[in-house]
Amino acid sequence: MSNDLTKPKSPVPAAPAQDAGSRLKRDMLRTSIDRMFGKKETEKPPAPGVPRVLLAVANHESSPGWGYAKGRVRWMFDTAAGAGGLLMKFGCWGPDNARGVRRLRVTKHWTGDPGRMMGLMDRSSCDCGCFVHVRGLLQQAVKENADRPMRAVIIIGDAFHDSEESLYEAAIFARELWRAGTRVFLIQHGGGPATRHKLEWLARVSGAVFLPFDPMTQERQFLTMWEAISAYAAGGEEAVRATSGPAAPLLLEHFKQASMPVIDEGVGAREHVRVNRDIKK
Repeated sequence: MSNDLTKPKSPVPAAPAQDAGSRLKRDMLRTSIDRMFGKKETEKPPAPGVPRVLLAVANHESSPGWGYAKGRVRWMFDTAAGAGGLLMKFGCWGPDNARGVRRLRVTKHWTGDPGRMMGLMDRSSCDCGCFVHVRGLLQQAVKENADRPMRAVIIIGDAFHDSEESLYEAAIFARELWRAGTRVFLIQHGGGPATRHKLEWLARVSGAVFLPFDPMTQERQFLTMWEAISAYAAGGEEAVRATSGPAAPLLLEHFKQASMPVIDEGVGAREHVRVNRDIKK
């Protein structure tokens, strides 16, 4: 692992699952009440200045997902070059911690140099494959936003192993990022239905964008969508609208989807049961 990577400080142990679920439910209930009284939940406009993006890869380093990520980072920087540039941090998962969970590693400094970012990725290694949690990355993203909100958080992975407790916490962090004007992209590149259920639910309750791809049959679709995501990272929604191809309108449709309201869709006992079932699949 490169010296440019550092392990974020160990997070405070998560509250019991019921507490995390209750906090999420209260947050969503407030959103629903606001909607009932005509006060819509709206995200903030993009932060001024050079846009910042946190890219994290949870695929094993020998997998297609890791290779695609490395191959497309320069493309994202090139897209942003004509719009004032881009700053990026990179995250991956290293060896297990004491609890048997893969440790998140994130670069210390923002860089606008694509060559440097590619070098960091080349010198990094990802020991993923089991017990990788998306929660930790979203929590770290909230911390990164403390200075100035990022334009986007892009997570590419094939499998995540968050428990019910961890997934509720992840949803709380993802909703906080959305309110700050930071788009969260959850890209499942390979993997199975268990992770798909988790990421679909996480996107529904937080306003994140979930995009599943089969690396064996959907390479072109992945690259086309990456072009649209790169346009967003460089210039926001206006840049996406100016992008040709089928992925741009699809991405814009994702942006229109608000986080799932509690009252309108019955989040409560029924949703709690459904989430439990999805998580355990």
